[in-house]
Amino acid sequence: MKKVKTLHLASFDGNIGDSANHYGFYKYLQQNNNFIFEIDKLEIREFYWNHKKFDEEFVELVNKYDFLIIGGANFFELWVEDSPTGTSIAIELNLLEKISIPILFNAVGIDSGQGVSEKNKKKFKKFLDLLIKRDDFISMRNDGSKETIIKNIDIKYLNNIYHTVDAGFFIDVDNPTNYYLNKKYIAINIASDMPDVRFKNISYKEVISSFKDFIHLFLKEHNNFEIVFIPHIYRDITFINDIILTLDDSIRRRKVSIAPLLHGEDSFKEVMPIYKNAQLVLANRFHANVCSIGLEVPTIGLVNYRQIEKLYNELDSDNYVYINKKGFEKELLNKISSNISVYNLSQIKQKYQLFHNNISRWINNHKKFRNLK
Repeated sequence: MKKVKTLHLASFDGNIGDSANHYGFYKYLQQNNNFIFEIDKLEIREFYWNHKKFDEEFVELVNKYDFLIIGGANFFELWVEDSPTGTSIAIELNLLEKISIPILFNAVGIDSGQGVSEKNKKKFKKFLDLLIKRDDFISMRNDGSKETIIKNIDIKYLNNIYHTVDAGFFIDVDNPTNYYLNKKYIAINIASDMPDVRFKNISYKEVISSFKDFIHLFLKEHNNFEIVFIPHIYRDITFINDIILTLDDSIRRRKVSIAPLLHGEDSFKEVMPIYKNAQLVLANRFHANVCSIGLEVPTIGLVNYRQIEKLYNELDSDNYVYINKKGFEKELLNKISSNISVYNLSQIKQKYQLFHNNISRWINNHKKFRNLK
């Protein structure tokens, strides 16, 4: 088998959901019967922090490899006005043309949730046109990205962009530590980033108050349960703490735990088992939903960003509750009492296997890969 020297540009630190996604992707990628992928990782936040740039030096680095993978993550968010592409992949098109190796954009989110200007639409179309001309592999995930293309860009691009489920559905985890293994609990993930979008129709204080009421009411009816908050990034900690401060002291001392906030490649292996052992998951972030569903745990999406609603719509499921309106705690309690079922994963697995069959076909037929020694 031929070895492929691969550079993977993605989020590897600071968000356990991304780590879970990469694990699922690598598991399927390495099924290719013709190539072995030797992967070096490049953290996307180095570019956000301006430690690195999408410049000539980046092109030189990339061209030392045989293959570049970008994503998966929400990298095609279309609000980035100062980007040449309108997205987080802020590379000038003349530099993109100098990249001599194939690029695979892995299940990226194409997101209009924070707005998209006409100027950015034009820039993004030019970006896509060049990627298509280069014969790169472009794929988008099941978070409403297809709808974004249709509504904001042009339906014709669907002929050149693969649609797939996120690889976070396919993680493998062990049992949690004994501390969690012997408890009955709801696992809750909540997010407070993008406050202008998440709290557009409801104030932050009102959200906190509704969560407090929900926890008090739920534990009153289910006094043998506990609450375990699971942060995915550092911003989640503030939100969790603000909720805990409103709870009765007897509840926060006896009934509430917070899972560790970890980072790095294997971080999800420590945290995701806590989801797996939960009797129910209430999930606000994309991968909190995806991974919990993939672990076959009853899961309710907490919607205050379009991504989560679109995820469930694409799964033909109504297992979500809007938390951007007053009194959502009542709807959440009603949804829980309706006995949330575990999602049937067979179609998801079939779709993802087909996606990787398409990746393998593209790789196996690409002249750059055929010429590898």
